[in-house]
Amino acid sequence: MKLTAFSDVSLRILLLLAGIDGRERLSTQTIADGVGTPYNHVAKSVAFLASRGWVESTRGRTGGVVLSASGRVVTIGAVLRASEGDVAMVECETHSNHTSCPMRNNCALRTVLGRAREAFFAAVDDIVIAELPNQRQMGPVFIELGLGPLAQRLPEISPL
Repeated sequence: MKLTAFSDVSLRILLLLAGIDGRERLSTQTIADGVGTPYNHVAKSVAFLASRGWVESTRGRTGGVVLSASGRVVTIGAVLRASEGDVAMVECETHSNHTSCPMRNNCALRTVLGRAREAFFAAVDDIVIAELPNQRQMGPVFIELGLGPLAQRLPEISPL
């Protein structure tokens, strides 16, 4: 299963914000630089994450984005279920029914792939994103963004 770019960016944003652990608000541009993604994509993901209550975003000179209390406990599974939605793994799963597959009626493959998608989500349902950032991973990003001293407060390696 391949994640959408939207899900990937959303997870990266949460990782970055978890790494600074609410110590500082980051601008959307700083986040875009930190996660290596265009500003417009990051802005869309920040809006999505804010709508879910996982980040707090304020505009203006003293504004920025910070991980919320619920963002500190959100799991990868919850984020992916929300950001991926019910994305079809095979064409015949789409609601349009405009598939050329003659085997689409009572297809066992569709059922198996649906279970596989659910197993993937279940495998990441218990992994809290805020527990993942570590010094080796985030240190270079913090330095690049001018946040170097914060990296000293992260664990050396991830708990996983």
